[in-house]
Amino acid sequence: MKINAAVIALLSCALMVDGEPTPISLLEADCGVSISGSSSQNSKIVNGWPADMFGNPWMALISSSVTCGGSLITNRFVLSAAHCRTNSHTVVYLGEFDRSTTTDCSNAGCMPNAIGIPVDAQIAHPSYIHLSQNDIALFRLATPVQYTAYIQPICLLTNYNPLNSIRHLTATGWGKTEFGLPSSILRTATLTQVDRSYCSGIYGNRVDMSHICAGDYNSHTCMGDSGGPISAVITINGRIRVAQFGIVSYGDSECRELGVYTNVMHHMNWIASVVRHGGPQVTQRPNYYYIQWYYI
Repeated sequence: MKINAAVIALLSCALMVDGEPTPISLLEADCGVSISGSSSQNSKIVNGWPADMFGNPWMALISSSVTCGGSLITNRFVLSAAHCRTNSHTVVYLGEFDRSTTTDCSNAGCMPNAIGIPVDAQIAHPSYIHLSQNDIALFRLATPVQYTAYIQPICLLTNYNPLNSIRHLTATGWGKTEFGLPSSILRTATLTQVDRSYCSGIYGNRVDMSHICAGDYNSHTCMGDSGGPISAVITINGRIRVAQFGIVSYGDSECRELGVYTNVMHHMNWIASVVRHGGPQVTQRPNYYYIQWYYI
């Protein structure tokens, strides 16, 4: 992730039906809250400062022949980009922060070792052909994960879409930094949402309501951030939470231009349907295991 500066959007969401407030529905009811507090991220992150170690318990590192980011949305499914799928053995690591260490510690304390769970299904959107359209996929964990203080799902809104009211979105990932190398430490960057026509002009692709066009002068996603969540801190049913609105899809090779992100809200019906039906049937489900050491 390139040099970044974060400004978190804090919004109050209220769904009104016949003049009466109606609770906002979530894919997973207990979501979007970390032990650091949902709004505790730094209000200004400069020169690639790391993310809050304890502030992103939904972050997933997808490891196969390629490395991508993702977000835990239920105890069985990780949301990512369709172009992150491969035919090779795939493992999702949860509860990770620093890929170069076994145990991650800060002045606030240490995290338990991350866990790796094999993936038994990689489910792309049925209309996905190329990353320019419908670049969204669900990675099903072979074994349901047990939620802890360090492994939690991010919120997905199923009956309300405040995206047009959100100017600043936060990207999180282990992608390339301004020094040209992938980051071992999870980092964040702020992206400012702009009119989709700007991205259409840059890339010559159709960038429509199924996308988000965003970036900033000092804030960009880069190679290795693909599949990671684009989120915002919002108030849902009176509680401050982190909700996901986008997925890192594509950008320019130098990571200096606006980026194109899959609009999660546009695909919520498909996401909910796959989660509800559980995806394809498999006959073998390997167990998850604890990381000893790795670096990708």
